[in-house]
Amino acid sequence: MKITKIVSASLALMLGWGGTAFAQDEVDALRYTRYGITGSARIQGIGGAQTALGADVSTMASNPAGLGMFRRSEFSITPGLSFSSSTGRVGGFSTNDERNNVAVPHIGFVFADRQANEGSDWRGATFGISFSRLNNFNSRTSYRNTAGGQDPTIVEYFTELANLRGRTQTDLDNEFDNGFTSMEGLAYGTFLFDFDEDGFAIPTYREGEINQTEEIIRRGSQNQIDIAGGTSYRDKIYLGASLGVVTSDFRQERIFREAEASANSDFTSLELRDEYRSRGTGVNLKLGMIFRPSDVIRLGASVQTPTLYNFDETYQRSMYSQFLPGENYSAAELPGEFSYKLTTPFRASGGVAFFLQKYGFIAADLEYVNYSNARYSESDDFGGNSSYFNSVNDRISGNYQSALNFKVGAEGRYEVFRFRAGYAITGDPYKNADFDGGINTFTLGTGIRLNKYYADVAFTSSTANSLYSPYNFNDPTVFVPVVDIEDKLNTVMVTFGYNF
Repeated sequence: MKITKIVSASLALMLGWGGTAFAQDEVDALRYTRYGITGSARIQGIGGAQTALGADVSTMASNPAGLGMFRRSEFSITPGLSFSSSTGRVGGFSTNDERNNVAVPHIGFVFADRQANEGSDWRGATFGISFSRLNNFNSRTSYRNTAGGQDPTIVEYFTELANLRGRTQTDLDNEFDNGFTSMEGLAYGTFLFDFDEDGFAIPTYREGEINQTEEIIRRGSQNQIDIAGGTSYRDKIYLGASLGVVTSDFRQERIFREAEASANSDFTSLELRDEYRSRGTGVNLKLGMIFRPSDVIRLGASVQTPTLYNFDETYQRSMYSQFLPGENYSAAELPGEFSYKLTTPFRASGGVAFFLQKYGFIAADLEYVNYSNARYSESDDFGGNSSYFNSVNDRISGNYQSALNFKVGAEGRYEVFRFRAGYAITGDPYKNADFDGGINTFTLGTGIRLNKYYADVAFTSSTANSLYSPYNFNDPTVFVPVVDIEDKLNTVMVTFGYNF
């Protein structure tokens, strides 16, 4: 299969094997910019549409103007259980992996100082602090594939790396003696290729079908703490602001294997392991407004500045090979670490909510974000590799585009009971891709409201598709395995709240 327009969802993972120790790429930039549905069980039950809604603890992470609608102080906590599954399809094979995760995706406090002084148009101030999970990174993806006897595999890829980079036997021998620093060095150190008389790298001899497998294991999450304040003018205009502190912890391990069973060649198998962990902290500012011209309709808008991140990353790669009769070789890079900066794009949201007297409401949001505006830069101790980041930033601009994220939901009310449903679509961030990169989410929820206590339950189900290739050749017409990956995430959460 040719790879002609498979962009970032697979490209960055290809680059992960590409010989550079740097793991930052366009996929990482998208990972820290693209958020899932956040908030309490009430808000997630209506698809996350809360820009114009207000009066919910989770409004601090979407539109802090909603704090101005609180009349009482409030505390809520939302534990949840996630069920993720990933199906990889390639070459007629299908592999499914599942993973469960328990977390607390939302906690919030609101401290209301409501003033009913008729002599003032301002109705006091409300302050709050909340914790929201923006992304759940936990997943496990695997696949298996059989490469035909004439198909190049990752061994030919390592060989091409050496030739394209002008590596010679002398400098690879030096790397062998003094410590491995490149992917082609690891392959040379495990005797997966050698040099001919003209100084060109040639792959070790293999024949017959090559069985390929890979596991990609990801762990971690991205969370935001919001410190916010809001007020009300005549209960018609609500204003608010929040300072967001974002933390991210992402870990990934990839294990790629090839095996061949022919007795006519000495090669038996290889294994390549890649592990890295990135931890970052960022800050942003959000400003919001809600306008309530009548009891029937509310209009809301909010803007969020770019998030300014500082990341620290550690990494390590190793390779193993086996040859007949029982010869084993291994090579590993020394563990490394470095720091870098990332600026994510500006975000803007608008929303509307229609209230059907005491029977409930319908709400809808539209969010704009231009993913092509994400930018990497070097930290003070990065070591002057700005040219690398210039290349990555060019790929971000070339591969990504602006997108609209749409959310809609409704709540029906009967006495103290609440019934909810919603839908959200996260827009396609890819400029030219052979697949739709949108994420579709369906939600359901219910709840009960008492004088001082409330409880809500929500179920969300998200589906996303992507394409992935473990390696890529300089010639785009050369065959490479292309894995069709379908990721599903189902989450059940419960919010317990107390008004005081």
